[in-house]
Amino acid sequence: MKREIRLNVLRNWRFVLEWATFVSIICMIVTFALTASVLPMPAPPADADGLIAKYGMRTVLFILFALGGGICGLLFLLSRFPRLYKYPVKINADNVEIQYHIAKIALCAGQLITVVVTCVLMMRVYNQNITTDSVDFRDMLIHSGIAGGVVYMVYFLTARWFR
Repeated sequence: MKREIRLNVLRNWRFVLEWATFVSIICMIVTFALTASVLPMPAPPADADGLIAKYGMRTVLFILFALGGGICGLLFLLSRFPRLYKYPVKINADNVEIQYHIAKIALCAGQLITVVVTCVLMMRVYNQNITTDSVDFRDMLIHSGIAGGVVYMVYFLTARWFR
């Protein structure tokens, strides 16, 4: 009885996070489409010497979109082939379904973090208020790394708890 309740809760969380991931990926595509093609390109600042001035805004936006989409794609593929995933506990017939759902939840959370960071970076590049040398860029990367680490630690502890 208790095991079925846990499974139902995990299934519901997984369902919600998979839909949230789907919606966020659509938002990332819309953000890319708006910033790279539909909206007019803002004029570069007079003292521009960063990536945008060197390669062009559309190229930088495409690179950001490709990186974010590639990471999301890898996480998606990893979630579709659970045999390839390295679980923190020994998998047996009793815990295989619970561990599968926990891993899928963690991978969905990783995709959400990736999409949010990619969308924010694309908007900041479009508005030309971020460069790779700026403190905001480093802070954003540090915060996303910490968020990814927290997701992994929560996954690790949850997987151990539900052995």
